[in-house]
Amino acid sequence: MSNYQFVAPPLTRINRIMLILSGVLFLIGSILKAVGAIHLTSILGLSGSGLMSGMVFQLVSYSFIEDQLMNFLFNGLVIWFIGSELERLWGGRIYVRFLLINILGVALFFTLVSTLFFYGTAIFSTPLHGLTGINFALLVAYAILYPDRQMSLMMIFPMKAKTFCLILAGIEAYMALFSNLAASWAHLLAMAISYLIIHFQTKPLIKKVLNATFENKKRSKNHLYVVKDEDQKPPKFWQ
Repeated sequence: MSNYQFVAPPLTRINRIMLILSGVLFLIGSILKAVGAIHLTSILGLSGSGLMSGMVFQLVSYSFIEDQLMNFLFNGLVIWFIGSELERLWGGRIYVRFLLINILGVALFFTLVSTLFFYGTAIFSTPLHGLTGINFALLVAYAILYPDRQMSLMMIFPMKAKTFCLILAGIEAYMALFSNLAASWAHLLAMAISYLIIHFQTKPLIKKVLNATFENKKRSKNHLYVVKDEDQKPPKFWQ
């Protein structure tokens, strides 16, 4: 018998709040749907028509509302395992700002495109929602930080984190091009924003937004620093 056993990482404060919020919204939405009242995603999900009606809260709320149990469970586990490690590494303030940049960046770009090119169509009025965009942003950040760590595709196929993210991006790109899913374009955008934040982490604007000091050699819980790997020149990840 193996002596190894799986130990779940501690659930950090910000991620605990996110999961509780999403869980409560999922439960309320399920009850309202069951009694034939309203679909909560039509109110909290992001759509061009919703924003034009004055529901600006959709710019943030769309990321936390799920309407499928398996989606909620799977996305919740990713936030617990991957998100908690990143929050411990970066500190709560940096972690929250990283998430907000992704959430708002996707929301604004998605709304702009749907309004300019799809006004009056189903895409303009169909709400975007779910934790998947956050998950993809976290996975990209994790793959850059720990590119050679082992992850499992479909809980079966072991592979490096960077390969795992490339496969996810490929799947989303295929779905976006051939299934015409607006959500897939949003997920790709979340991955791109996450990559750009880390790639341009030393630029003054990114440093100012994240309130991080990269040059200081001392480690601080609430700041990000460029760390030089022995086998990597130049340094490419945060710690």
